[in-house]
Amino acid sequence: MKILYLDPILGISGDMTISALLDAGLPFAEIEGLLKKIPLPMPSISPRKMRQGMIEGTHLDIAESHVHLSPAEMIAIIDDLAVEEPVKKDAKEILDIILEAESCVHGVPKESTHLHELSHIDTLIDILSVAKGIHFLGIDKVYAGPIPHGRGTIKTAHGIIPNPPPATVEILKGYNVVFLELPVELTTPTGAAIVKHYVKDNGKCPAMKVHAMGYGLGTYETDRPDALRVFIGATDPYSTDEEVWVIETDLDDMETEYLGSVTERLKAHSALDVLYFPVYMKKGRPGVRLSLTVSGERLKDLVELVFLETSTFGVRVRKEERRVLRREVRTVETAYGPVQIKDGFDDKGRLLKSHIEFEDVRRIADEKGLPYRKVLEDIKKILSL
Repeated sequence: MKILYLDPILGISGDMTISALLDAGLPFAEIEGLLKKIPLPMPSISPRKMRQGMIEGTHLDIAESHVHLSPAEMIAIIDDLAVEEPVKKDAKEILDIILEAESCVHGVPKESTHLHELSHIDTLIDILSVAKGIHFLGIDKVYAGPIPHGRGTIKTAHGIIPNPPPATVEILKGYNVVFLELPVELTTPTGAAIVKHYVKDNGKCPAMKVHAMGYGLGTYETDRPDALRVFIGATDPYSTDEEVWVIETDLDDMETEYLGSVTERLKAHSALDVLYFPVYMKKGRPGVRLSLTVSGERLKDLVELVFLETSTFGVRVRKEERRVLRREVRTVETAYGPVQIKDGFDDKGRLLKSHIEFEDVRRIADEKGLPYRKVLEDIKKILSL
């Protein structure tokens, strides 16, 4: 799997992302060709090599333009553009993230949102160019380090606003951020929207073999480089996909008839897996080990729920990794009626296995008064599974 790691040394913006991808090997001709298709007078755009301290990288020079666009105009231009569908889709979804955030912080419907500075044609250039670059480079998954924010206030054409801008804060809810003692805008709403759209896993970047690296440079002069660094590489095909947490506790003083209901409640609160099995505890007492696999986002809530729903006074928590197949559910017609089938695919899209959903087998068997095993075997024969 080909991955991109965003390392925002001093923040991230749309033009810094383009610059970093160019520095890592994206041909500028791909961006030029894309932008020539936009039916508007385009500002002059050119990458140049520059230095920030000891670092050499690429800076994107964009000439001043007075072209401003409404969100509807941007969407219409993207829809009519003669470019790959994934590029259109990504660009529109990045724009929609910005609109959602602006709508939220200004308390107006999304369709009535005005983008102020973000209405500039630079926003359209940024989101299309980044989408084109990631598509051209064949990136499968994107990760990012903690996103830097400045402090204080910043001056805009519409007055003084808090730093970081409210829209940027709204977009990056749930992501790891870090605040630096700098009175400048380090991460823009467009940069934040790029992170939110592409970075679906907020955990650590997996081990990879680095094939290319690039620096996108800005113009701030601080005690650290104004740079966005990117790494492009490939993961081991057998590496894990995600980090999870395991919560465990041993119980020897809880009414066992409640355990089934407790596990159902834990599953209903987004536990990924819930198991319980017999163990022998101190002094040879028989007990039950309750084990949950949960996401990092649900860890705190589910630990609290275990304390509420069981007799335990303590739990063990550890981080693990897991790999899962991509799953798709389809409905097929059989002699018994519709039945759902869950298919599992590897990261190359190959079908590895199919599973008949038990709930459909149980429903059919109960309705017709047949043994579960007979219904299952008959469906397997019908579907050649």
